[in-house]
Amino acid sequence: MPTDAQSYINRYEELRDDRRNWEHHWQEIAEVVLPRRTDIVGKRTPGDKRNLKAIDSTGIIANELLAAGLHGMMTNPASKWFTLRISDQDLNAEDDVKLWLESVENIIYEELSSSESSFSSHMHELYLDLSAFGTAVMFIGESNQTNDLMFQSLPLKECYVSENADGRIDTLYRKYELTARQIVQKWGNKESVVGKDVITCHQTGKLEDKFEIIHAIFPRMDYDKRKRTRQNMPVASVYILCKGEKILEESGYEEMPILAPRWSKAAGEIYGRGPGMATLPDVKMLQQMAKTVIKAAQKVVDPPLQLEDDSVLLPVRTIPGGLNYRRAGSEPITPLSTGAQIPIGLEMMQDVRVRIREGFFLDQLQLQQGPQMTATEVLQRTEEKLRLLGPVMGRMQSELLSPLINRVFGILGRQNKLPVLPEMLEGGNYKIEFVSPLARAQKQVEANSLLRVFEIGSTVMQTQPDAARVFKAEETVRWLSGLFGIPQMILETESETDERQQAQAQMQQQMQQMAMMQQGAEIANKAAPAIDVLKNETTAAET
Repeated sequence: MPTDAQSYINRYEELRDDRRNWEHHWQEIAEVVLPRRTDIVGKRTPGDKRNLKAIDSTGIIANELLAAGLHGMMTNPASKWFTLRISDQDLNAEDDVKLWLESVENIIYEELSSSESSFSSHMHELYLDLSAFGTAVMFIGESNQTNDLMFQSLPLKECYVSENADGRIDTLYRKYELTARQIVQKWGNKESVVGKDVITCHQTGKLEDKFEIIHAIFPRMDYDKRKRTRQNMPVASVYILCKGEKILEESGYEEMPILAPRWSKAAGEIYGRGPGMATLPDVKMLQQMAKTVIKAAQKVVDPPLQLEDDSVLLPVRTIPGGLNYRRAGSEPITPLSTGAQIPIGLEMMQDVRVRIREGFFLDQLQLQQGPQMTATEVLQRTEEKLRLLGPVMGRMQSELLSPLINRVFGILGRQNKLPVLPEMLEGGNYKIEFVSPLARAQKQVEANSLLRVFEIGSTVMQTQPDAARVFKAEETVRWLSGLFGIPQMILETESETDERQQAQAQMQQQMQQMAMMQQGAEIANKAAPAIDVLKNETTAAET
């Protein structure tokens, strides 16, 4: 692990050199797909125009739609998109465990949906970068003032990453700028900490002068579990002031606070490749085609003019109502036909737009319903489309969603915001199951298979009712409920089911006993006259 500021700066420069080949590629993508990120190469003045090179907005709109679709299909704040389970199936069936897990889920959802965390807005920014560049970076921390969760989507321009031996990103060096006022707010006004230059700017009123900061996050190699200090945590965090080469702060995190998902990844590369990169040739071609078609349309609407040499007495006036004088006997001014085939150009542009939409998976994320389709057919086709995103979903779960929930769970646990852990779960590991529409589409093949069995077997069950006994009704309903993400709180627990069945059995037994008693009483009443006659005859015989 580096020990001085210069060592951290040298490490940053190594990561910067490794990333250099990607920057011009990202810049080219940003200009036609994500104009707000067109400052990857060089600096931009705040407020200036950043979409000057995009004539046709198909790529920009496609990227926005894909980001919105991913947010709605994977991390929709209006519905549940994950559940917690225990690895031990026996414990997982306990009612107390189920209720504890569901209460933890609800707390996490509340924290994610709070306005202080800004989870939804920053997730949308992350999906925009992920779709365009194939790589995105997010920081998850805690607010110093309120201890609330804090999500921050980091610009890819500022981030330099590295992988571990398992191919997972575990190192981030971020270079960004802070003003003198912000540095003093964060680290105080001691010259020994922030340096002479920062203090001078702050004291002379140059509060908005900017300084370059490097934030290094990486696994701590000399981590000692026996020590519990800020300088001894599993993940190291170091802030370096570039001017003057000063270490501003050295601390750490219990979990990796950085999420760096990649859309897909080529062998031997660290940074990912996304739809924006795959469709870049088509998007650039569409820009050129749009220029050509616009020029052709201008020539048709406002065509060039042809006239005889020296036939016009004055300069030609093309404004409405303009008067032009020509020599007697000369040919009049006529438009020059260029032979522009605008419909062919528009048709070719439409073909390119279709390819761009396909490259951004818009057909998979947007529901389509035909006039002759039933609701079941619509559902089946939708699920088939969503299953095509299975490979992307797998990487998103491992590099984005699972680390996100683990990080949030750890923060809330240390803040004592989670309910008390049941004794039976001491030392038990939980696992995350995703129940978003995109995740369910991958799992609901099993449900469709079961429903197909019911559909085919219904004819057999009508003639042979005993065949239905093959299925355990309650277990089947519970399995389907879990598959479709039905909340546990609206379902009967297994103990409640047992109590209900026992109560029903007791009631049935009591009713049987009462019926038997009633039947016995009726028999006794009917037999009473005969018994009286028999008694009288017996008495007479004895006398």
